[in-house]
Amino acid sequence: MRTHRGVGAVLLTMALALPTALGVGLGTAPEAAAKVGDPTRPLIVRGSTWYLRDSLTTGTATTTFGYGAPGDLPMSGDWDGNGSSTPGVVRGGIWYLRNSNTSGVADTTFGYGDPGDVPVAGDWDGNGTTTPGIVRGTTWYLRNSNTTGVADTVLSYGDPGDVPVTGDWDGNGTTTPGIVRGTTWYLRNSNTSGVANVSLNYGNPGDRPVVGDWDGNGSSTPGIVRGSTWYLRNSNASGVADVSFGFGDTCDLGLSTASTLIRDRGGRPLPASFAGRHLTVLPTGANVVALTFDAGANAAGLPKILGALQNSCVPATFFLTGAWTENFPQDARVVGLRYPTGNHSFSHPDLTTLGDAAVRDQILHAQAAIQAGATYDARPLFRFPFGAADARTLGIVNSLGYASVNWTVDTLGWQGTSGGQSVSTVVSRVLANLRPGEIVLMHVGSHPNDGSTLDADALPTVIAELTARGYSFVTVPQFM
Repeated sequence: MRTHRGVGAVLLTMALALPTALGVGLGTAPEAAAKVGDPTRPLIVRGSTWYLRDSLTTGTATTTFGYGAPGDLPMSGDWDGNGSSTPGVVRGGIWYLRNSNTSGVADTTFGYGDPGDVPVAGDWDGNGTTTPGIVRGTTWYLRNSNTTGVADTVLSYGDPGDVPVTGDWDGNGTTTPGIVRGTTWYLRNSNTSGVANVSLNYGNPGDRPVVGDWDGNGSSTPGIVRGSTWYLRNSNASGVADVSFGFGDTCDLGLSTASTLIRDRGGRPLPASFAGRHLTVLPTGANVVALTFDAGANAAGLPKILGALQNSCVPATFFLTGAWTENFPQDARVVGLRYPTGNHSFSHPDLTTLGDAAVRDQILHAQAAIQAGATYDARPLFRFPFGAADARTLGIVNSLGYASVNWTVDTLGWQGTSGGQSVSTVVSRVLANLRPGEIVLMHVGSHPNDGSTLDADALPTVIAELTARGYSFVTVPQFM
């Protein structure tokens, strides 16, 4: 068993500087602390601003404050055991916990886990205090104090591609593991390896899971966020929502005062139907388009791209090189937090010119970098540099659990203005090749000579024109 980051190290004492809270149209109010036995409350995070609502009804936020930075993994818990849930963030393997729902610096800071681990939080020993845990593959490492150190409890549960959830499923006061696989929830009532004690179906594919004690009876039960609507159920059984309401916007990160952010972590197995071929169009007759962005040079166009996607609430798929991930770690965290992220090799060579061992090293080196930097397992998404592939290199890619994702149209925005391209040519190429399941190739970097970022500049118009033609947007892994 690998030990956790910070074993034998002293407690870190750095402070986390935080932005001033912004309203963003959701309303502000003084903090309203949770009481012991209160129902779990809905919480959304937009950038680094947190919006907390004290009731399970449609309306504006009751409490608004700034904490952390974009790209941090948000969570909420009772870190000091006083009965009030407050914010925390994980950045790499460092946890920053605050004991009030106000802007400010962290009250507690410590290292636990490695970059790329999936953070979870819970009251693992039932003493009333929320403490850290991480999931690495199928192994859960749980610690009973908010300090650096090794795990107090280690167990195996679920499969690598499952989405981890935690809750007090049986109401006995102790948080235990669960996983969501597709639309099925598998819940276990003890912090030991074993099979699920309860399984149920809830939600649809693409919904975002949330967990909480919504009715205040002491037991955690499932919920989902679909768009900006929350659907919550008060029992751990299949059925319809007991409570539904609107809160936040479609692109906000939704969680609760009792949970970490629950998100897809990648790592899906390679579907057999995708082996031995290159995906150039999504297998669908629906009017949908997948916007995909390669990141290998620089990040000059990324702020505009993320802004356009966020403003339009449009999903996308990113393909990162390992070198880019290491050179732009904050950007990689922001991308991996919100979007599925594929492997684009480590340093972007023509893989057909390399030997077998070097091809494997390019893929596996990038895989490790993306897992650590973007906290997302890129499998099964792989894009060949330059689109250059042959039967040998495709076989190696497939053997490592990846499908080859090419494109329907290359916008050629990467050629820049010096290459004769413009915002107009980018838009025209996308529209000229429009068809159900179109995969659009764009880039996040600037041209090395003229500095243009044509794909980023054209993106708002691309989104508007495709929407006007009756097309909606999807991610590549939705079809795998």
